[in-house]
Amino acid sequence: MYLVMKTIRITNTVKHIEEGDERVTLIRIQEILSEHRCNLIMGILSDLPAYLQFKFHMKVDKEMLAILRDKLFALSNSKINLDQYLDIVHEIEMSSSYRVPSQEFFKEIDILLDTVVNPIQLKLMR
Repeated sequence: MYLVMKTIRITNTVKHIEEGDERVTLIRIQEILSEHRCNLIMGILSDLPAYLQFKFHMKVDKEMLAILRDKLFALSNSKINLDQYLDIVHEIEMSSSYRVPSQEFFKEIDILLDTVVNPIQLKLMR
């Protein structure tokens, strides 16, 4: 008996998943997608001020940069929510070879950054 492997391409590397138990496969997919997001975040952290300027057209002070770095590190160290990436999970399940797109991950990262940099202001009504 030979093993069927899935090939998944993420930032800078290729991962393989042995097809078998569905729960184990989902755990491996979650690990791989979490690693992909972490790699993207590390790229952003390598020059966070440039990323903020490019994406949000803004400069922030050192205090805000530290807060944003902490939030990004926390996100990079957490596991992704598979429900949030169901389309990608299904594509991986259906394919023997798949390149994970980055767009959805950048969306999650940008929403995090935006909510910290531009918090919703509560306005008091008179």
